[in-house]
Amino acid sequence: MTHRIRNPLPVLLALTAALSVPPAFAQATPPPQDPPPTTGADAMQAAPAAARVTPAFAEFDVDSDGKISQAEAAIDSQLSRDFAARDKNRDGALSEAEYHADAVKHEAGKRK
Repeated sequence: MTHRIRNPLPVLLALTAALSVPPAFAQATPPPQDPPPTTGADAMQAAPAAARVTPAFAEFDVDSDGKISQAEAAIDSQLSRDFAARDKNRDGALSEAEYHADAVKHEAGKRK
C-alpha cells in the first residue's frame, strides 16, 4: 500500500531544518590567541598595580587601591606618626614611592 502525501511542504520544511542543524553546530570560532610573553620592564608595565606592590606596602594597603590612607596607616603607630612627613604631595595618602622613601628609617624605628 502506498501513501501519498497531500501537502509535501511541512515535510520538506522539517527535512530541511533537520539537515541544516549539523552544519550550524560545526561552525566554531577559533580560540583567542594569547599575546606574546613580556619580559623585563614590559612585564612591570603590563602587570596590574596590585601585582607590583611589595609585601610591606601591601600589608598596609588593606583595600588594594595602590595607596595607604591615614586610616590604613593607623594599624602601625610609627607609620601613623610619620604619615604627614611621608606624604610629600599632601594628597592625604601614601603612594608606594612615598612609603618606601622612608621605609628604612621606619623599619629601624620598629626594631627599637
